[in-house]
Amino acid sequence: MSRINHTLRFFKVTGELRKDKCEFTIDPWKLLLETQRYYEIRPENGAVKRIYKEKLNTTVVETKQYANGLLCCSAFCTEDRIEDLQRLILNQLQTSIKTYMEDLKLNLVALSRYSSGL
Repeated sequence: MSRINHTLRFFKVTGELRKDKCEFTIDPWKLLLETQRYYEIRPENGAVKRIYKEKLNTTVVETKQYANGLLCCSAFCTEDRIEDLQRLILNQLQTSIKTYMEDLKLNLVALSRYSSGL
């Protein structure tokens, strides 16, 4: 295990779309332990999380199912990458919306075909 780099700080960047609002939150996380493969980090109040080094700066879609107009993505990063991650999260949210829209259009076509056969 490595010595802890006390100058290294992590942030969880979360982008959330809720109906007609887009909001970002940036929460600091404290480094507890660094190994060759991962970091153990913890928020101000909460449980310890293990972030593998290859997953740092990678967006994660947190919305398992689209409901009530809510979509959410997040990523862990260092302070110098916060703006980059906000852009990546915006792109991920746009991609998710486009995918849902395409699926809904296909559903409309299927309904039209079905109803015309009745």
